[in-house]
Amino acid sequence: MSSPRVALSAFLPLVCWLAAVAPLTVWAWSTGTIAAAAFAVATSILWATGTRAAALWVRSVRQRPRPADAPQHDPAPLRVALLFCVADDFDAAAVAVSMRQDVDVDTVILDDSRDPRLREQIDRFAEESGCRVVRRSDRTGFKAGNLNHALRVLRGSYDAYAVCDSDVVLLPGFVRACAAELADPAVAVAQATPVAAPGRSEFARYFGPLLATHLTVTRRGRAGHGVTAFLGRGALLRAAALDDVGGVPEVVAEDLALTVALRRRGWRLVDADIAFTEDFPVDYRAFRTQLRKTAEGAVEFLRRPAVRGLPVREAIDVMGETALVPGAALAGAAAIVSGAALAAGGSVPPLWALMLSALSGLMPLLPEAVRRARSRRLAAGIAFAIVAGALYASTMFVVVAAVVGGLLGRRAVFRVTPKRAVSLGVRQRIDLFRAELLVVPLLAGGAVVASGSVWAAGGVAWPLALAVAFALPVVAPAAPGAPARRHPASRAGIAALPAADDRSGVGARA
Repeated sequence: MSSPRVALSAFLPLVCWLAAVAPLTVWAWSTGTIAAAAFAVATSILWATGTRAAALWVRSVRQRPRPADAPQHDPAPLRVALLFCVADDFDAAAVAVSMRQDVDVDTVILDDSRDPRLREQIDRFAEESGCRVVRRSDRTGFKAGNLNHALRVLRGSYDAYAVCDSDVVLLPGFVRACAAELADPAVAVAQATPVAAPGRSEFARYFGPLLATHLTVTRRGRAGHGVTAFLGRGALLRAAALDDVGGVPEVVAEDLALTVALRRRGWRLVDADIAFTEDFPVDYRAFRTQLRKTAEGAVEFLRRPAVRGLPVREAIDVMGETALVPGAALAGAAAIVSGAALAAGGSVPPLWALMLSALSGLMPLLPEAVRRARSRRLAAGIAFAIVAGALYASTMFVVVAAVVGGLLGRRAVFRVTPKRAVSLGVRQRIDLFRAELLVVPLLAGGAVVASGSVWAAGGVAWPLALAVAFALPVVAPAAPGAPARRHPASRAGIAALPAADDRSGVGARA
């Protein structure tokens, strides 16, 4: 791409954002209230997140998949171990399928489980399959601590490690494809493409395909800046690189922290031309847990970003991507409170500004909506955009609570996403909405005080109403004898999973 085109692609999103912010600023100035100023600032942040998502989408369409050229370096045989991180969520089927690599590998289960029955099951599986189990006396450092303990135990025995979560399923050619990338001695990480496995619930089956579409758009778009990130699983890591940076940073967002640590030392991270599957959150409770962990990890990183030493464009990209979830949640909450106060006081925000805000919120979901509209029908795409938009809006307050807690110094916690759907009783549902029970009254009270009208409180409650609606379905137990999951054990199997349409630039390579 020529330099003028690079400059245009970099500055055009900024120009579009400024073109929208300018009239909003004029409106807020003419209104002359604190609520209007707060609404303008919060809405501008929301528009920035939407503009970034749109720019990544455009870049992903123009960014062609890297051709599978012959390696520039003669590949040397690597001693590779598959590392499966387990914490009371062992999936024997996933490990058994992943072990069937077309090159010699060892398999090591890093077991942080506390359930004695599960530990016995893992020991039986290891004895029958010939894999190794590594345990530690404590669970400090979360997943990163588990990995670091294993790296100390295994040091010198392997040249590279394939890091996997308990639900990851690897293709038979995974290690071979990733090892080819590590033929370049400057490459520390070869990251494969995640694809959601066929869901075990209606929730997972409906929302699961969003995973491949969203990550493909994001990864291809960021590749335009030369940024490839370690995703925490489904990747082959060079042992020497891990030793060089002192192991995996023991934080909640260990994948992001390790990406930055490797780049600061000059190591490269690349995309491998192969996919792996993993489970999408099985229900709304699991989805909220995963998003809360993401928000807490992001805040923990942003408080001490450690991006000094990175190229400027990479540092900006890393900070922008990390701030996306917490920033959008805080801005959304501020826009709701200030907008409700303005409406109750008789100064309704401009309709065009509200429409742009809605479009900005939906922008990260539109690639998947377009894929469904093309592969099925227009109504399916529209329905997905609405339902998925409501899903993410419903988590606004739980993310806000996580962000505020982190900013106030509360320690981030590595939360293991529940792997089984369960029916929730009244007490469990109340506990599920603990964050909303704390945040909503405060925000509603702020809107009432700002507007002087009790009607403003009603405008703050709609994300809570959406959350309640998503939590209402009662989980039906699986039929006796029904398979818990189906693991594709071949390239054709993954290719048959729901994938994006390459014509829109969001296809997941398998």
